[in-house]
Amino acid sequence: MPTSARPLWILTGLLLAFYPVLNFIYWPQVLRSGVLPPDGDSIGIPMYGSILVTIVASPAVLIIAWLCLRHYNPATRLATIRWDRPIRTVAASLVFGGAAVLCVFGLVAQLGQAMPWYEYLWAAYGLAWVPWLLGVRAAAIDQDSTADG
Repeated sequence: MPTSARPLWILTGLLLAFYPVLNFIYWPQVLRSGVLPPDGDSIGIPMYGSILVTIVASPAVLIIAWLCLRHYNPATRLATIRWDRPIRTVAASLVFGGAAVLCVFGLVAQLGQAMPWYEYLWAAYGLAWVPWLLGVRAAAIDQDSTADG
């Protein structure tokens, strides 16, 4: 784990910023590939919709990051378990660790299929969520108990 919460905050911002960026790269590639029906809706709907999704989801993601990173313990480790904080350990492991495991399983299933190159953009984006989820999990479990509350 990093010695400060700054890398996790940077990763949080990048994950939020790159969702619409990825959509603006992905959908034109899908259109160029010819797999979309010619009489279908515009690719502008998911592209600009991704901006709306980011605006709506950003407060929740930022609040979660703030709650987990506000009393960041620089001595924490990624696989930390604190049995003196059993509820926090189990809850954070189930929520954040479970989401990371689901991301990894989804990525493995997705990478096991032959796909056009632009489909792998989503796999890379999903893979970027795994260190964030695991880092937030560890930070939430091992928050500095000496920090001013």
